[in-house]
Amino acid sequence: MTGLERFLMTGIEELSAIKSGDSLTEPIAVKPGSASSIAGRFVALLESTRPVSSLVPGTVACVAVFAREGVCVRGLLAGLAMYSLTAFGFQVNDILDYAKDRAAGVSRPIARGALSRRAAALFAVVLLLMTFAFSAWVGAGGGVLAATAVVLLLYTPSARKLPLIKGLYVAALCIAPLYYGSQVTGAPYAWPPYVLLSLFIVGREALMDSNEMAGDRSAGMVTVAVVFGELRTKRAGTLVMVLSMAVLASIAPGGVARIAALAAFVSLLCVLAWPHLDDAKKIALSRIPMLAAAVALAWG
Repeated sequence: MTGLERFLMTGIEELSAIKSGDSLTEPIAVKPGSASSIAGRFVALLESTRPVSSLVPGTVACVAVFAREGVCVRGLLAGLAMYSLTAFGFQVNDILDYAKDRAAGVSRPIARGALSRRAAALFAVVLLLMTFAFSAWVGAGGGVLAATAVVLLLYTPSARKLPLIKGLYVAALCIAPLYYGSQVTGAPYAWPPYVLLSLFIVGREALMDSNEMAGDRSAGMVTVAVVFGELRTKRAGTLVMVLSMAVLASIAPGGVARIAALAAFVSLLCVLAWPHLDDAKKIALSRIPMLAAAVALAWG
């Protein structure tokens, strides 16, 4: 184990520690039988990784390698490395944000008591070790993964202190998979894919801020939605998402990239125009066009 890995593991243990009198293992409004079985705990652990969201950066890294080296084991391992690293970031975020999530009524395993913070912290360490194990097999890009891990550890504290730039912070994180793929293959990308991916994420984060404004305000976080208003932020975020996908569909090269970009644009319009669909479900379903866009960007 390298010194950096030991540092990151120690950081997770410190982040999972809390003030005296607040136990890591205490149940938080646990419903009877909610985590009473091995199957229930396994489902809670899997859900805590936010598998669909983690699949997007994993797919970007995987396809970025496939596009330049063909379908290969190395590409799959690169995708798994980024997937497990993203899942690690979600674990850390949910451990630190459990009180805010509870107050906002966000139904995540830790917040609703289906998973203790101690179990989540241990699982986060496992995910981080898996990330570097996959990276060792890939044989390149380990520095990008290590830097991304550090940024993920700092995400929640930074979002609390500087909530207005949270969208940009997340956008920078979402560029990491594409950059990682370029480091693995040694083939850099032009700047447009980075910009388009960043814009889509900024718009999606604004939409999320508008939907979570009440919880953020109660937690004392001055987000974009709190400053500019829920409706205005929602409209701006939606517009940025649509425009970024429209531009991607118009500039994507032929073949796989063009088909994936068109699928991303059309599916986004369908999600946003779906009648009687609340904002929370629209945000969740926006992962579908985000995944299609990831394929287009990585293949372009």
